[in-house]
Amino acid sequence: MTKRSLDPKIFFFSGALLSGVILNLTQSWALDYCSGAECKAHEIAMQREALTGSKNRPELGKFDFYVLALTWTAEFCQRNWSASQQCAENKNLGFVVHGLWPQYYHGYPLYCRNEIPLSPNNMIQALKLFPTERLVRYEWRKHGICSGKTPHKYLEDVSTAQNLFKIPQGLVNPKNDQTMRLKALYWDFLKVNPSLHPGMFSINCRHGVLTEVRVCISQDMRHYQLCPQVMRQSCRTSDIFIPSFH
Repeated sequence: MTKRSLDPKIFFFSGALLSGVILNLTQSWALDYCSGAECKAHEIAMQREALTGSKNRPELGKFDFYVLALTWTAEFCQRNWSASQQCAENKNLGFVVHGLWPQYYHGYPLYCRNEIPLSPNNMIQALKLFPTERLVRYEWRKHGICSGKTPHKYLEDVSTAQNLFKIPQGLVNPKNDQTMRLKALYWDFLKVNPSLHPGMFSINCRHGVLTEVRVCISQDMRHYQLCPQVMRQSCRTSDIFIPSFH
């Protein structure tokens, strides 16, 4: 593993709490991490939930940050062999956009109102980002509308998020299956995303196989941010298997 040069990120790891996190990354990393700002945000979110009631529809555009979810295609296609549009043999896709989800510090909005139809031009824009038309329509109806933005502006946010978050070169188009330490995979993402820190993204798995990466991005799309709730879904294995599409 290449050593990281000394930079401000080193100091992020230097505290007693987070140094313990690194030593036990694959099992407890950021499960309960909460800085002052995040703790306060949780408190505000709980108060908001108590005032509005869980049965009320969420307000459009009222959320705290985005979660960009990227699915590992090879694992998805092993479980969904009939998804021919995404899993065609000649596509060889790696990570693809699953969705860009408005998120609260506690919980998230869904199905905010009746569907705003996607125009043909919206679909052309979307299919440069998502693998299938069916997924585009589903994600827009379930999550995108809650952003409070037009389809065009929301899809611009998807594009911005996808361009912001870099994929390690070894996962861009892998030729062979591989098994690696989960901690090493986290480090690979940190190395290619200099402003990313632990507690801002999760690597998800199913039975020890890579399924998805989720990264938390500010609502204005300018920076990553801590998101303990998302981190709780992180993989809990020491080694992770990464199937290739070939």
